[in-house]
Amino acid sequence: MKLQHLLPTLLVLGLAACSNNDGDDGAPLGTDAAVISTRAPDYSSGAVSVAELATPFAAQNNLAATNSDIIVRGAGDHYFLVERGTGFVKRYSATAPGTQVYRYSTETAAEPGSNPHDIVVASPTKAYVLRYGSGKVWIVNPSAATEAAFKIGEIDLSAYDADGVPEMEDGLIKNGRLYIALQRLESFAAKKSGYVAVIDVATNLEINTGAGGATLKGIELPLRNPMRLVSNPANGDILVSSDGGYDNFAPLYEGGIARINTSTFATTLLVDDGTVAAHPRGQITDMDLVSGTRGYFIGSTGFGNDQTLYRFNPATSDAPVAVAGLGPVGLSAVSAAPDGNVWVGRTEGAAPGITVLGFAAGTETVVKARIDTVLTPMNIDFITVPTAP
Repeated sequence: MKLQHLLPTLLVLGLAACSNNDGDDGAPLGTDAAVISTRAPDYSSGAVSVAELATPFAAQNNLAATNSDIIVRGAGDHYFLVERGTGFVKRYSATAPGTQVYRYSTETAAEPGSNPHDIVVASPTKAYVLRYGSGKVWIVNPSAATEAAFKIGEIDLSAYDADGVPEMEDGLIKNGRLYIALQRLESFAAKKSGYVAVIDVATNLEINTGAGGATLKGIELPLRNPMRLVSNPANGDILVSSDGGYDNFAPLYEGGIARINTSTFATTLLVDDGTVAAHPRGQITDMDLVSGTRGYFIGSTGFGNDQTLYRFNPATSDAPVAVAGLGPVGLSAVSAAPDGNVWVGRTEGAAPGITVLGFAAGTETVVKARIDTVLTPMNIDFITVPTAP
């Protein structure tokens, strides 16, 4: 189904979320599409691309023009565009993906630099906005008809950092719990271990995991500067990826990929990013799982076209394997699609876009060499068009 046919179909069918936030929303099966945040090469602007997941992978580009510091999240019959530095959450309908439904602020007079980094949807009337520049998570109604009705509560996580701002970066919901990655930076430097706070979605109260020392309720991580949380579909574990952070703009190599056992809250370091002296795969900048035995991460050894895609097995201690043809090149994001393919963001200035990978006979296959997104892709999420009854 071509994208130009897909979007009118949404007028009748609507969408159900298939988001990387792993919200427990019971989404029905149907025709899938991707939503992608993009930026100009010079970071002067940003936009959104929407693409189909099957041949010919048709895309609509340059939708929802905005700034360059953004992410997108698919949810229900719409997606959210989070404008980080400017402090806004925008909602767009899948039937008109370039037409804004609302634009609500995440600022207050007392907190003008809220810097929202993620929105995690629990239900059509409840979501959580992770505010990187604040110590308080906002509980919001994502279906609110007015900005005054948007915020419905808050959760205070200021105890996780001495300055009251624990740098909330990423979140997901699994089995009635909200997991929030906290970077706990000091003047932008990753000088101490990251944490994951765990919230009971039913009560909005923080759970005391017993894995955070004497004073903190969350889970202390064996790494610094956590960037992404992913649920293992095989056993419910949470995987946390981290680039290890910086100090005076120098990489610290205190990162990797850690596993959280969601029954005991115990942590294990699965992939170590090395040391300042020896870091063969570089910093881990993004990660996702296809299954309980196959995942992918991006290792970066520099700021140019110096990234490599690696395959790893979260169930074993086997060494990660570099994916042929995808390194060293310019890579920005990796995301597992609902059909099992892997979408990889390409940042080469002359030909930005998405490479779609399959997997057969123990190796990757190229399903689509490049989906043209015009601008440089940053993050990738997925939405599902329900089938007609």
